[in-house]
Amino acid sequence: MSAVPAAPAVDFLGVANRTLADLAQRVGLPSWWIGRTEGPDQVILAVTDPLFGLTPGDALSWADTHCRRVVEDGVDPVLAGLSSVPVSLAPRAVGRELGAVSLITVPLTGPDGTVLATLCGVGGGNGAHLHDLVPSVRLQGDLLGALLAAELELTERSRAAERSAQSEHADEVTGVAPPETWQTALIAEEARAARHAAPVSLVLIELPDLVDVNRRLGFTAGDGLLHRTASTVGARLRSGDLLARIAGDRFGVLLPGSGLEGSRAFVERIRTALAADGVSVRIGAATRDRAQGLLATWARAEDAIAADTASRVTSTPPPPARTTSGSDSTLDALLDLARRQIGAEFAFISTLEGDRRYIRNAVSPFPTSLTPGTDVTGRRSLCDRVLSDDAALVATDTSAPEFEAHRDHLLREGSYVGIPLHRRDGSLYGTLCTVSRAPDHSLRPRDAEILRAVTGAVMELVEEEDRSRRARRGKLARLDDLDAAGGPVVVYQPVVDLATGEAVGVEALSRFPHGTPTPDRWFADATEVGCGEELELSALDNALHGLPVLPGFLALNLSPATITTPGLLRRLERLPLDRIVLEITEHSAVADYASLLSTLEPLRRRGLRIAVDDTGAGYASLSHVLAILPDFIKLDISLVRDIDTDTSRRALAAGLVTFASATDALIIAEGIETAEELSVLRELGVQLGQGYHLARPAALSASS
Repeated sequence: MSAVPAAPAVDFLGVANRTLADLAQRVGLPSWWIGRTEGPDQVILAVTDPLFGLTPGDALSWADTHCRRVVEDGVDPVLAGLSSVPVSLAPRAVGRELGAVSLITVPLTGPDGTVLATLCGVGGGNGAHLHDLVPSVRLQGDLLGALLAAELELTERSRAAERSAQSEHADEVTGVAPPETWQTALIAEEARAARHAAPVSLVLIELPDLVDVNRRLGFTAGDGLLHRTASTVGARLRSGDLLARIAGDRFGVLLPGSGLEGSRAFVERIRTALAADGVSVRIGAATRDRAQGLLATWARAEDAIAADTASRVTSTPPPPARTTSGSDSTLDALLDLARRQIGAEFAFISTLEGDRRYIRNAVSPFPTSLTPGTDVTGRRSLCDRVLSDDAALVATDTSAPEFEAHRDHLLREGSYVGIPLHRRDGSLYGTLCTVSRAPDHSLRPRDAEILRAVTGAVMELVEEEDRSRRARRGKLARLDDLDAAGGPVVVYQPVVDLATGEAVGVEALSRFPHGTPTPDRWFADATEVGCGEELELSALDNALHGLPVLPGFLALNLSPATITTPGLLRRLERLPLDRIVLEITEHSAVADYASLLSTLEPLRRRGLRIAVDDTGAGYASLSHVLAILPDFIKLDISLVRDIDTDTSRRALAAGLVTFASATDALIIAEGIETAEELSVLRELGVQLGQGYHLARPAALSASS
């Protein structure tokens, strides 16, 4: 395996350098750079700079830059006619006579609007022309931001693929990566960090009790301690992180993308989790220093672990509690905490639903019949006594005659502590109980107080989860009713040739019952409850009824996830693909462009065309455009609205028209509502359009 990652498929730096050179010539500012924040610094990724001598890898103080004020304070992107250079550049301007100085800064944003980097230009002069050029520079920034985000995404995929390959060479005791994989990964991450000015942290975890456990209890116990540690730490890693056993009693954790604060938070989570599992550890952490690299970071982490004092809990870790709720939820963690405080074997929550009682959550390190969803109505239990008395109950020995009427023989209760649970409105919800199979004469009323101590947090979580479950059931019920009614109603909106006024195709739009959520909410809700594909395909089936009688192409809205499903491919097999346009929606992000593109490629060869929606509205659409190179680029309604009176909208639209021409795509302007907007769009060279000014959506009978 190569230690250095291959060059990314998206060459952001190559495009960035060409763009900076073009901006220097076109805008009139000679110095341009792209920088990313790394700790307190803005690190230069790409630069063309005859004025200050900046080179890639140089750093400016982020706090002192105009870039920071634009990003964090929302100030004007242009500073024109300054009498001196900004503070961040002042040390580099010594001996240089610039006269008046002007700057322009725009952010490069990622998929969720996060600022990934900033594009900055500096030069002499009064900068009177710069405000007019801001829309053009923003467009360049948006395209560069999409490229950078795409490269970072591909880098993350490459890292995940490496982790998958590394798992094939795991340490036989712990199942994690061996030392040689650790060293290879450090070299690879050093190259990535230098390219992207990305933070990286290392965490070392040492087991100071391992030798003693091996000596006293044997190597099987020692191997169990190692395995438990690896499992606990591994469960808290992200897909791109790496856990390796780098020495007999030591693990290393590589955290790409985590800086100082992120590594500190990780260390605290690990300390807490390992302590809960009864594992004594020493931990050392360090974050990559740009000037020294990751091998030096490893050495600093070694120094930190030597200075750390082990968090001592026990030398013979108890078996971890096993949740029977199907997840390691915060609620289950609270239950297990209460169980261990009391010293019980089982802990569970039961809930009343009408006249029936069910097990809601249960935790235990031992097999138990108390699984979530179990109907315990009519089954004798001390919980019934807690519910009927609405009072706490502590039973040190459930075989005593006073408990016989309620003793659960299937559960083999020997001792029991239980309290009633109440909702915020005071109504009875159920019980919180702990049980052991043997009598426990150490139990006292104070043990019920332990359960009461967590009641507030338990009920907060319970009621929030129950609200979510009710909301889910409501969404599923609406979807069932919609399906029974035949699915979404479809209307068709013509796509018009702006030069001739003739309809060249239609877009199918879904409509839902009056008084219910908007269409985008319907699709989002369906995706949330696992029915997104079914709803989209139902809408598609209804839309296809109009294909034989409608003019031109039929545009169908589908999410990236549904496009790659067998259900869609089966439907497309029987269609004239030269009349079909798939319009990729943004109900969900593209998780895997490679899979999407490989699915579309043979279909496009057969005539299928692709449209990307909402272009100009943000990262995601530009990312789609660059990755997919669609046949149609749909100009977002936010750019079309008032384009006749807004010069910045015109500038952005003009840039997209130029880009579309260079990639052999057609522009479709959405939401044209006035003659003035239509006139400007024609002047800009936009070929196609939709909107109420041209034609309203209509049902099939009115459209055919």
